[in-house]
Amino acid sequence: MRQSASALTLFMGAVAAFQCSLFNTNITISAPSYQPAFAPFANHHQSVALLSAVTARNASAGASPFKGAVNVVQTFSISAEYCTPTAYQHPAHLDVQILTHGLGFDKSYWRFGGDSSGYNYIRAATDTGYATLSYDRISNGGSSLVDPYTIQQAPMQLAVLEAITSNFRNGTIHPSVPKPSVKVFHVGHSYGSILIHALVATNPSLSDGIVLTGYSTNSTWLGEFLISTNFHLARENQPERFGNRSTGFVPSFRYPGVEENSLLVLTRPPPQTRTWPDELANQYIFLSYPHFDPAVLAYAETHKYPFSVSEVLTGGVVPYNAANFSKPVLVRSHPISSHSAPT
Repeated sequence: MRQSASALTLFMGAVAAFQCSLFNTNITISAPSYQPAFAPFANHHQSVALLSAVTARNASAGASPFKGAVNVVQTFSISAEYCTPTAYQHPAHLDVQILTHGLGFDKSYWRFGGDSSGYNYIRAATDTGYATLSYDRISNGGSSLVDPYTIQQAPMQLAVLEAITSNFRNGTIHPSVPKPSVKVFHVGHSYGSILIHALVATNPSLSDGIVLTGYSTNSTWLGEFLISTNFHLARENQPERFGNRSTGFVPSFRYPGVEENSLLVLTRPPPQTRTWPDELANQYIFLSYPHFDPAVLAYAETHKYPFSVSEVLTGGVVPYNAANFSKPVLVRSHPISSHSAPT
């Protein structure tokens, strides 16, 4: 990755003054799984054909890509990281931020650029006296790799966030993590903000306040977001990282031998994953020139993660009526770019 001297300076900061515990925790969730109304993709052409269908001018009059939902109960292994200020000896007494990343990233988004980077959110939060709990959403980072057609969907991701929050509040998430005695906040980026909004609409008592970044309830961005990805298959986009993933990322592929209620920790990556085709597409949907550091764009492109079409297309089925949530809310969205798409 090329970086100018000024870019390198921006990535550098003071020595990190926080300590972290990295762990995996098993959680069991029950959530609806939306069943695809079309066959798994055989190639990239079929993937783009679906993109054309869902972004067409008359798409709203077309058939739904899903044919109904069934309830699924499954157990996942979730990779998480709990961080506290180094100098603080009583982490249970710290207010905590639970961090949920968006599409195209894993939990390393919250440490963007490394421990001493000026873009490192965990460093900023712990510097101001918070503890943080970040985690990889399913099929990202070190968490369970799941069926991208029927499992990697918004209702499943919401159920995971709800279970993580409940277990953390109860002090049962992991022996290395103390039960909090003060407030628990939720911070999301883009698609993570969608899930947090849905969380407080579903179970408002779980959060003492929310921060939604890269977020808007205006869904007119969706077509632009989908087109920017070109529904590009991850295995073709970065074969050195995702070459053993199959085609597409939407509906129904099942792993032989994996039963409901079993521990879904797969030994090979899931099929049907997609991502942005290149750095310029990444810029188009996320960044507004000249208001960004090119080194940030290059870093994001190099470290991107694939996502599933089902994950995007089910974003609208989770609840959004949070009228019963009366705690503080902060919404941060880009004031310049018209493409501030939740991811």
